[in-house]
Amino acid sequence: MSVLFETSLGDIVIDLEVDQCPKTCENFLKLSKVYYYNLNAFFNVSKDFLAQAGDPTATGTGGESIWSHIASSEEKGATARYFTPEIVPKLKHTQKGTVSMAIAPSVNGEKGGCGSQFFITLADNIDYLDGKHAVFGHVVEGLETLDKLNDVFTDQDGRPFKDVRIRHVVILDDPFPDPPGLIQPPSSPTRPPDNSTRIAEDEDPLATLPEEEEERIRREKAAAASALTLEMVGDLPFANVRPPENVLFVCKLNPVTRDEDLELIFSRFGTIMSCQVIRDKKTGDSLQYAFIEFDKRDEAEQDTPKAYFKMQNVLVDDRRIWVDFSQSVARLNTSWSNNPKIGMRSKERGGFGGRDDLEETRRYRAGGRSDGRDGYGMVFDVPDDNDFYSSDSDTLLLSSDDVKFYVHRCILAAASPFFEHMFSLPQPPADPGDEERRPVIPMSELGTTLQRLLHFVYPVPHPTISSLDELVTILEAAVKYEFLGVITSLRKQLISPDFLSSDPTRVFAIASRHDFEYEAQVSSRHTLSIDMFDCPLSDDLRFITAHSYHRLFVLHKKRSADAQALLKIPEDVKCLQCSGPYYGAFVPPKWWKEFEKMAKGELATRPTTDVIFSMPFLARAAEGSGCPRCAGSILDAHQFLSDLKRRIDDLPSTI
Repeated sequence: MSVLFETSLGDIVIDLEVDQCPKTCENFLKLSKVYYYNLNAFFNVSKDFLAQAGDPTATGTGGESIWSHIASSEEKGATARYFTPEIVPKLKHTQKGTVSMAIAPSVNGEKGGCGSQFFITLADNIDYLDGKHAVFGHVVEGLETLDKLNDVFTDQDGRPFKDVRIRHVVILDDPFPDPPGLIQPPSSPTRPPDNSTRIAEDEDPLATLPEEEEERIRREKAAAASALTLEMVGDLPFANVRPPENVLFVCKLNPVTRDEDLELIFSRFGTIMSCQVIRDKKTGDSLQYAFIEFDKRDEAEQDTPKAYFKMQNVLVDDRRIWVDFSQSVARLNTSWSNNPKIGMRSKERGGFGGRDDLEETRRYRAGGRSDGRDGYGMVFDVPDDNDFYSSDSDTLLLSSDDVKFYVHRCILAAASPFFEHMFSLPQPPADPGDEERRPVIPMSELGTTLQRLLHFVYPVPHPTISSLDELVTILEAAVKYEFLGVITSLRKQLISPDFLSSDPTRVFAIASRHDFEYEAQVSSRHTLSIDMFDCPLSDDLRFITAHSYHRLFVLHKKRSADAQALLKIPEDVKCLQCSGPYYGAFVPPKWWKEFEKMAKGELATRPTTDVIFSMPFLARAAEGSGCPRCAGSILDAHQFLSDLKRRIDDLPSTI
C-alpha cells in the first residue's frame, strides 16, 4: 500500500502500515485522493530532524481529517476536526524516512488528535518522538530527495526561503473503500492553498535577465522540446534538422505542370540538381507544389532572389505560382516521392530519406530493420545472456578453473593493445568449425572474473559491481591486459556514491594504487567525514606509497587546523542572561564556549561540517552551557553559524 509524492525536489514513495494503523492510513489515503495535499508546502524543516507538511495554510495550525473535510464540504453538522490515531509501540522513529502524523494537543476545550499534518524524519534514531506521534509509514524510494530537503536554507522558524511543495500525489494502492460523501475533484488544484511570499519553487532567485530575454529562452526551450518529441515519434529524422538552404518551394501549380517544365523555367537562375513536383504515392496525381534544388548554397543565396522576384506570381500553365524558400523537411520523406529510384536508393546505400548526408536516428527506435538482415545477427550483436559460446568464434580463453570462453579476436584486439600485439604475431591456422583447431589462450584469472571482464569488453550492457572486492579483481585483470575502455568504466563505478559512503579510505587506496588522480581527489574529500585513526584497514592500503598516505594525512591535519582557526565569534552574538551586567561589553555566551570546545574535538578527527552544525550538536552545546536562554541565542545566531559553516566548507577539501 504505497503513495508517490511528486515534490519540487524529486519523488518520494511511501509504504503505509495499513494493517497496524488502518484508521491513520485511511485518513492519509483519502486526503490524498481528494488532492488535499497537492501544492502543500513543507512549512517546517529542521536539519537532521524532520520535515513537516500537510497544512494548507502553511502555519502549523491548520488542517483537518478526511471526515471533517467531507462534513465541511457537505455543510453538515459539526464534526470533530481531529481523530484519534493508532500509536503502535513497536513502530518507532528509528530510521530516516519514517512518516508520522503530527498529534495536536487539546486547546480551549477542543480535543486533540490528528488532522492532516504529517512529518518525515531526516535522520536515524530520533527516539524521543516515540509514543508522542503516530508512525504510519516509511519512505522506501527517494531518500536522495530527503537529503536535498535536509539541505534547504530556512529562516529562524524553519520555513524554507524557497518553497518546497508537493506538486502531485499518486496513490499506488488503496485497500480502503471511500467513506460516505467523499467526492474526488475533477482535477488537481492549480494554485497553492496558502498565500506564500517566499521564493516560488519554479523561480530562480539569482536570475537577472530582462523579461524579453527570459521569454526568448523559454521559447527556445519549448521549440527544442517540440523538436525532440517529433524525433521520438518519427516525424523528423533528428531533432536538430534544418530545412535545406539551397531549395526553393513552389506552390499553386497547375496539375498538368511537369518536372521538366519547371526545371527549364528556373534553370536560367543557376544550376539545378533536382526539380520535383510532389505527387500522391498511390494515384500519381500532382499535389500542385514542388521543390527545386540548386547545385550550391551560394547560388541559391545569390541567384534565388532573382528567381523570387522575377518568378513570383508568374503565369505557368495558366496558373500564377508562388515561390519561396523551403521551410520544411517533409521532402526528406520518400513516401511522397514520384521517383521510385529515390526510394530504392535509400536502401541500396547509406543515408536516410533518399539523401546521402542523412542517417536514421537509432536513439529511440528499437524496431527491426527492413534491409534484408532480419534473422541474421552481426558479429557484435551479442545477447544480454551471452555465455560466450558462438559458432563463429575464432579463439578460446581458458580460465584457471578450466572454464572455456569462445571469443572473437577482432573484439579483443579492438579493446586491448595487449591482444592486438598478440594477434599480430604469426598464428596457427584456425578452423572455427573444429573446436580442437581453435587457438587456446590460458588465463590466470578465475572464470567468474573473466566472465565479468568480457561483459565489459563486449558491446552488451555493463554489469553492476556490488562490492569493492569484485571491482578490484576485475580492475586488476583489465589493467593487466590493457583493456582501456574497461578501466574507464570501472573508474566511474569506483567513485559511485555507495562505495564513497561505505569505505572512502579504501576507494582512495585503490585510486592511489593505480594512479587515478581524479578518483583519489574525489575520495579524499569523503574521507574527511571519518576518523582516520579508527578506520578499518584493508589490503589495498598495503599497496599504496607512503607519499599517497602522507598526502591524505596532510589534508586532514591542515583542514582541521584551518577549520579550528575559524572558530571565532563576533561581538554582536550575545546572550542576555549569560552576559548579565556585561551585556554591553564583549562577553561570549556560555553556549559558544561549550560549542567551541566540542567543535574543536570533533574537527580534530573529522574536519567537516556534517556534525558540528547539526541540530543535535547545537542542542548539546546549549544544554552543556547550563543557561536556559542560550538556546534562543543560538537561534538568533543562525546567520553567523551559516556563514561560519560556509567558510569551513570553502576550505581546500581534496589532496
